[in-house]
Amino acid sequence: MRQLEIAPGLWITNDRCVILSSSDTLILGDLHLGVEASLELEGLQLPRAQSLTMRQRISSIVEDHHPKRIVVLGDLKHEFSRNLDQEWREVRGMLEYLGSLAQVTVVRGNHDNYLANITSRLGLDLVDGLELDGYHLVHGHTAVTERPLIQGHEHPSIRLFDGVGGYLKLPAFLHFFQERVLVLPAFSPLAAGNDINRMTSDDMLSPGLKGADLEGADIYGCSDIGLIRLGRKGDLQRGRDGAP
Repeated sequence: MRQLEIAPGLWITNDRCVILSSSDTLILGDLHLGVEASLELEGLQLPRAQSLTMRQRISSIVEDHHPKRIVVLGDLKHEFSRNLDQEWREVRGMLEYLGSLAQVTVVRGNHDNYLANITSRLGLDLVDGLELDGYHLVHGHTAVTERPLIQGHEHPSIRLFDGVGGYLKLPAFLHFFQERVLVLPAFSPLAAGNDINRMTSDDMLSPGLKGADLEGADIYGCSDIGLIRLGRKGDLQRGRDGAP
């Protein structure tokens, strides 16, 4: 399964993005461009390849869905304090590329300090949030009361265990049905993902999700074989522990 409609006009996809069908909008977040340069400052050398990888994935998604609008749901860049040279080049290049495909709106994330220096030169909208097709779109690092809500920020992932102690870790969508909140996985291939298995609602990074019913949230894993409907977090935990 490559995509699934979880609410009217709201499609999640195995490509770690969301489609709003009424407005032909593609939503993706947490690209963290320039993370390789940031890690180099900490002594870790990585090939600077994720920007090209993400462009290739976006190209494939656009060919499949032909969106009229693309919304970047925050944390387009990685470094908090300044625009590193790699970030400047890659963010500008990515935004120019996205702009060649569709109308682009960038939602500000907590990593996006100084991003306005880039978006303003390209004439692109940089906003704290917006509403499309009745859904409120934010990054998720500040508390908002509007619902239904689509956000990023959490980088959710899920571990699936086998019977001998091994496990497979997958980026995942979290759908809080009662709270009417959908959390996207990070689009960046270098974002390791926060392990939902070990989290409680008090561990959520988003202020607006603290105290939410994490045990009752529906989980959808993104994998090489497609989108996997995994059920609720609480049911997965009970199954692993052998509880009834």
